[in-house]
Formats: sequence, structure tokens, C-alpha cells
Amino acid sequence: MTFFSLLSAAGGTDLSFMERFSENVTANLAVLLILGLLGGKIVHKMGLPKVTGYIIAGVIMGPSVLNVINEHMVEDFTIIREVAIGFIGYTIGLELRFKKMKETGKMVSIITLTQAIFTAVFVCLATAFVVTEHNWTYGLIFGAIATATAPAPIIAVVKGYRTKGPVTDTLLPLVALDDAIGIVLFSILLSFGVSLLGIEGQHVTFWTMMSVPLKEIGYSIFFGGVIGIVLSRVLIALNRDEDNMLMMVIIAFVLLGIGVGHLVHASPILLPLVIGTVLTNSVNEKYEHRFTKTTDLFTAPIFLAFFTIAGAELDLAIIPTVGLVGIAYILVRVVGKVSGSYVSAKAVKAPPTVVKYLGWTLIPQAGVAINMAITTELRFGGLPGYETIGSTIMTVVLAATLVYEVFGLIIVKIALTKAGEIHAGEKSWDM
Repeated sequence: MTFFSLLSAAGGTDLSFMERFSENVTANLAVLLILGLLGGKIVHKMGLPKVTGYIIAGVIMGPSVLNVINEHMVEDFTIIREVAIGFIGYTIGLELRFKKMKETGKMVSIITLTQAIFTAVFVCLATAFVVTEHNWTYGLIFGAIATATAPAPIIAVVKGYRTKGPVTDTLLPLVALDDAIGIVLFSILLSFGVSLLGIEGQHVTFWTMMSVPLKEIGYSIFFGGVIGIVLSRVLIALNRDEDNMLMMVIIAFVLLGIGVGHLVHASPILLPLVIGTVLTNSVNEKYEHRFTKTTDLFTAPIFLAFFTIAGAELDLAIIPTVGLVGIAYILVRVVGKVSGSYVSAKAVKAPPTVVKYLGWTLIPQAGVAINMAITTELRFGGLPGYETIGSTIMTVVLAATLVYEVFGLIIVKIALTKAGEIHAGEKSWDM
């Protein structure tokens, strides 16, 4: 029974009206935004990131608790998730200005690769140690999934607190590269993990393992680059127009990129990221600040809905079922991210705040990791007798996501505060 049914029964109101209300997508969206706003306001007064409040509000109002937002409603909002992920990628792309990255590009690349390798190896060994059967298959896949970092909540914290400084400058391009590395690594290790089971017909070649991620990345770069070039030319031609015109043009082209990416099976976050990267390197910085500010007004309610939906999708009941492998995954992944970032940042002589705090900002994990887990579950679902491997990995990743999304964001905020970057960029954000 839904929350609306209970409410109508308790109050003696018209059940049919309440049921119709709960089935109306527009009404559900309104409820979603209102509850998310309330959650964000409450936790913000407690000194926590607003996005944490959005997620907690979603959990409370989702199927796990009050069922105000039921599973059917969550499915209705698929388009919001797709649009939000696309604009998150586009936003990250805007931060990848080559002129600014000349000094830090090599440093970011080394840190990204090192922390990804540390995380994959640590998690692989830890989970393989605690699993009693098919331990290296579990270890390889868990290790690959562990590399993924969630850019959406990180971007939300950066924008919400208007952070600026060495940690922020390193963090934004890092999370973009991190997902690309994670996608390639996952595709390779998933295939290798399946081949270790010794199932007839499941042995794969190196090219088979590489073809899927390379095709996804290649399509993302090509189509994102083409759309980004056209968009930049249009915006340069419209530089004398009003801000609302610029905003509508950008929204149209980013939505085009999201749609094209879906059709050609490109990365839903990498393709829009390429659009943003091409655009930011084609116009001067003041002009870019101008249309970014107007676009942020459009994306604010979409991001609010996205994070509240993400909270509603999390199932609290799975937490007690993850067992020792879940605990190992959650804790060791943090160790891998923090130690990998520390060692590599120290080696490349990064600023002291980057060395100390960057790793802690990489804890959040969500969409990309869940997509990897879903892919894994589908892969093993087609292998009779091995379905448990996919379902176990899916359960652990979902439980870890719940922990990382709530507590990880708090740690990100603490790390950026200690680095002295909270509200440090207020002047440039207000340009």
C-alpha cells in the first residue's frame, strides 16, 4: 500500500482522487521537487551539503520507507536521469580549459591513473580474499567497478559551495578521466573474469575485450566533438544576443548530444563532456562565464530531481545482506582512493592540499558503478549456474552506493573545507 492510500484511508478522503494523484507524473514531479528542497534546506542548516539532503529525502520518501515515491514513479523519471547525467558531463567539460590544464595536465593524468590502479588492485585482493568460491572472478570485477567515481555529487558540492583552489582544479578533470579509465578497465576485467570460470565458449580475445569500450569512447569523442564545434560557432555568432537565447541554444545542442549518444551507444557522460570541452576552448573565458551562469538556472531543478530520484532508488533492505565482501569493498575502496592519490600527488610534487585532501574527495560513487553492476548482473544472468555472481555484485554495489552517497558527500565537504576552498571562488562564480 502506498503512502497516499494510507493517508486517504486515515483521513477519510476520496481514495480514487489520491490514487489518481499518485499516478500523475506531473504531480509526482512536483512532490519530488518539494521534498528534495525541504531535505536540502534541513541538512544545509546542519552544515551538510544540500545534495545530501536531496538524497536522504529521496530515501525517506522512496519505497524503502514511506513509499510516497514508489517504483513506478521512479521509472517515469528516466528522462530526467538521462538529461541530468548529460548536463553533468557537459559541466565537467567546461572546466577542461586546455590553457589552464597545460601546467596541471600531466599531474592530473598521473594521479588519475595511479589512484585507479591502487583502488582496483586493493579491492581485487581484498574481495578475492573474503570470497570462498570463484574468488578471482569476484575480485577482478569488484576491482574494476571500484575505480568509478561519481561526478554528479562532486559537481553539486563544488557548485553549491563555490569552491576554488588546487584541489578543485585537480578534482574536476580527474573525475572526467577517472570514468573513462573505469569504463575501459571494467570491460576488460569483466570479460577476463568470465573467462576464468572455464565455461565452454566464454573464452575471449584481447580485441573482444577492448572493442566495446574503445567503440564507446570513440563515438563519444567523434559525435561530441562535431556537436561541440557547431555549438561553439553558433554561440560565437550569437554573442550579441540576450542570455536567454544563449541558454536555449546550449540546451538544444546538449540535448541533441544526449539523444545521439543514446542512439549510437556512446557514453552518456563522456559525449556531453566532449561538447563542453570543445566549447570552453573555443570561446573566451568571460563569454563562457556568461552563458554558464544562465544554463545553471535551467539545470538546478533537474539536478535536484535527479538526486532525489537517486535516493528513492536506494533500497535500505539490502544493507544487512552484503556481508563481509560488502564491508571489504566499501572500506578498501576508500583506502585505495586515498592512498593512491596521496602517493601519486606526492610523487609529482602537487600542492600540499592536493596531497592531503584530494583522495577524500573521490569517495562518492553512484551512476557509473551501478551501470557496471547492472551490466555484470545481465552478463552472469545468461550463464546457467553462475547467476549468483551477478546478483551478489549488484547487491554489494547498491549497498555501497547508499553509504558513499550519504557519507561520501559529507567527507568531500570536510576535505574541501580543510583545504580552504569552500566559498573561495565566490568572486569568479559571480562574474
